[in-house]
Amino acid sequence: MNSRALLRISFSYNSVVSRTLLPSLAKAAPRPVVLAAGHAKAAVFVLGQQQNQCRFFASKKKGGKKAGSAGGKKNAEEEDAEDAGPVEMTLDLDKMAEQMQLSIDRFAIELQAVRAGRASPAMLDHVKVLLKGGSAVLSDLAMIAVKDAQNLIVIPNNEDEQKAIDTSIRSAGLGLNPRIEKNAVIVPVPKPTKESRERLLKGLGATAEHARVHVRKHRQDAMKRLKSDSKNSMPKDEIKVWEKDIQAATDKYIGKIEELLKAKTREIERT
Repeated sequence: MNSRALLRISFSYNSVVSRTLLPSLAKAAPRPVVLAAGHAKAAVFVLGQQQNQCRFFASKKKGGKKAGSAGGKKNAEEEDAEDAGPVEMTLDLDKMAEQMQLSIDRFAIELQAVRAGRASPAMLDHVKVLLKGGSAVLSDLAMIAVKDAQNLIVIPNNEDEQKAIDTSIRSAGLGLNPRIEKNAVIVPVPKPTKESRERLLKGLGATAEHARVHVRKHRQDAMKRLKSDSKNSMPKDEIKVWEKDIQAATDKYIGKIEELLKAKTREIERT
């Protein structure tokens, strides 16, 4: 067989192989597979003379960027701030206001006991009676009532304490001179003089200052609590807002003291 005939046969064989065998091999070849791993690499699978390439993708880590760079550190700090729970405040403005109001209430009660020229049982509410076993408030030991416009009557629960009650009222600094009548103690209320008014007004000033001191003490306690709370990364602007609220409440209750004091002063000056 000559060379031209062999060339024709070889060409025909290659054409048959290319039409039949190669397409079947291509169908049988495995498809690329995508896998996940910690690093991006490439793997090559070889089937005969054909190569199929597969790519591995790195899985995304939780937490975003690494904290190695400045931006990463900033993001980490922001995430920590977001994850941090709310800071529990030890400062309670409502409780502070309640305590201040109690100071005002006590001051108002003390003012009620001050009467210029008029008999009032409240005048003797805070008188302490010295007894053998200690001391007690007069209102716990006796009934106090108005006998008439210028006299109070004190009826002891125990007649044996009558003399001690008389002595305690006389030495209470109220300018009163009681007297014992039968089973009671009569307390005349003298008409006010210029000296007695001045003495009462001076006593009112001391009582008012005592109430102011209590209100300021509650303010100081609140400021100490705020200072402690501010250590928990509280913004400066927020601290200033709290300070203003504390001062506003303090001014409010100090103002109430001044109002009560002025009203009582006018009452005494009119008598």
